[in-house]
Amino acid sequence: MHLRLVMLGFGNVGRALARLLLRKADVLRDDYGLTFTVTGIATQSRGRAISAAGLDLAAALALVERGESLDALHAGLPVADTLALIDTCPADLFMEATWLNPRTGQPATDYARAALGRGCHLVTANKGPVAHAYRELKALANAHGTGFFFESTVMDGAPVHGIGREALLATTVQRVRGVLNSTTNFILTRLEEGVPFAEAVAQAQAIGVAEADPSTDLEGWDAAVKIVVLANVLMGADLRPADVDRTGISGITIGDAQGALRAGARIKLLCEAARDGDTVRASVRPTALPFSDPLSQVSRTSSAVTFETDTLHELTLIEGDTDPTTTAYGMLVDMINIARGRHRAGQSA
Repeated sequence: MHLRLVMLGFGNVGRALARLLLRKADVLRDDYGLTFTVTGIATQSRGRAISAAGLDLAAALALVERGESLDALHAGLPVADTLALIDTCPADLFMEATWLNPRTGQPATDYARAALGRGCHLVTANKGPVAHAYRELKALANAHGTGFFFESTVMDGAPVHGIGREALLATTVQRVRGVLNSTTNFILTRLEEGVPFAEAVAQAQAIGVAEADPSTDLEGWDAAVKIVVLANVLMGADLRPADVDRTGISGITIGDAQGALRAGARIKLLCEAARDGDTVRASVRPTALPFSDPLSQVSRTSSAVTFETDTLHELTLIEGDTDPTTTAYGMLVDMINIARGRHRAGQSA
């Protein structure tokens, strides 16, 4: 199978994906019979480029990493914006990793609608479309017989959604609990080590875990979006981030973190979705977890999630420290699974 790929977003994750595609091209061809050309790239600040014959990915990486525009690689009439590129670029599969407003899910949700509306496959690392419009986008993909995969939306490249899709069959997920935000987990770890809150935030920014404005993480918005994704996809809920009972970590002190340790526990920003009769309720709040809880054992930028089901009882998945390549890997796996037909009901290979 040959896929024409369009990359929406060419920041840290998008560039990591480009490098991974180049590095794994032979494996994709030899092991999966999958070849590709990248026919379009859209960036927020470095321009846009389309080439029906295929763009030179190595050249695109070099331009952006020198701070230059992709316009030099573009063939054809100018493209006004990302939506215009989505409408006009030759494509089979859109790979979306753009910026996100967690409160609205935009602009990624509009990009997802446009890509799926064209009858193309969509792989997204963006939590917004799944948290704000999962049912709509899934129905749109089903109507066109195309794939809509999003492994990297929670815990980067760890196979959280793959487990739900391929392994948790004929079971009911009763509750999901997770430590899902790397920034807050790093800060809470540093508080345990006696580092003041402001300094811990600065350290998280220095290693690239926290944004210049870390409020989305500190106030629990990122965590809320992620637990909504899991609730909507794995538990059949129809929640939005604003529905989550949310408390961030700004009020946690060194004394709180170290006091929990002395009591045999660790404070984590716990994400939880649980069935309550016919509804699913979700929360995000700092919680002291006993050492016996696997979720208490993840530190720094690691993440973990525990599924409680009516068949497996408890299943915990733990991911070590991450970087943009781990997120990109989840997108690569989604691409392979679409090529394998995993999006089609009843497809076994």
